[in-house]
Amino acid sequence: MSDTKDLLPLFKSVAERVDRRSFETVTRESVITDLGIDSLSMMQIVGEMETEFSIQIPDEDLVEIVTVGDLCSKVERRVG
Repeated sequence: MSDTKDLLPLFKSVAERVDRRSFETVTRESVITDLGIDSLSMMQIVGEMETEFSIQIPDEDLVEIVTVGDLCSKVERRVG
C-alpha cells in the first residue's frame, strides 16, 4: 500500500456503509466534518479501516485527522 490514493475507494466504501449515503465526490482534500460525518460515524469508519488492515491508530493521532487524506495517511503509515 505505497500510494494513499489506493485508500480513497476504501474510505468511500466504508463511509457509505456506516453513514448509509453516497460519498461519490469525496477527495483526499475533503474535510470530514464538511461531509456531514459526525464523531461517532468517524470512529466507526476508523474502526473498520483498522480492522481491514489489522492496525491500530492511537487516540492521540485521531485528533489530528481533519481531511480524508489525513486519515488515509495515518492508515498508510501504520500499514507501511
